[in-house]
Amino acid sequence: MKKALFGAVAALALMASPVLAGPIAAGSNLSIGGINKVTDTQITFDGMQRLDIAAGSFAGLGTCLSCVDIGDITFSPSVSDGLLFTIMNNMLTSTFILDPGATVTNIPGTPGTLSIRGFGTATLTGFDDTPGTLAFSTQNGLVSNVTFSATVIAVPEPASLALFGTALLGLGLVRRARRNKA
Repeated sequence: MKKALFGAVAALALMASPVLAGPIAAGSNLSIGGINKVTDTQITFDGMQRLDIAAGSFAGLGTCLSCVDIGDITFSPSVSDGLLFTIMNNMLTSTFILDPGATVTNIPGTPGTLSIRGFGTATLTGFDDTPGTLAFSTQNGLVSNVTFSATVIAVPEPASLALFGTALLGLGLVRRARRNKA
């Protein structure tokens, strides 16, 4: 009995070891804003941008005026993938890495108006890397001085369900061992 129980606990500990604090909570979001420059193929950012909203797991980041470092975005013929932004505030760091295949909507004849939607990976100090969605849009303005807003929403995988299922399996093995012994 003790061997079966010890084995079940060891199996749970071994399977749970790569987990940090778990994924970023579902629905946690960030909203970033600022000013950028838009050409026919690229968006560039001069200097640090602001963090307007940090909710859910991101709430510890707070809000700030110049804590967001955004990489330039090439959107023609498609959106470049890779590290999109890094936020550092309140001794926490968050990033968003854009996956290839983001969709781009550009309104012809309206300079500075662009919308990008895509999937990627959100990170936050103390949490596991978590899938997320990005909505980035520029608002109509002069091509050299365009305001933008970006929102990232975490959409975690059901990792907690997998851990719970493993625990149930361990308990089932312990119960089976008890029956076989009896």
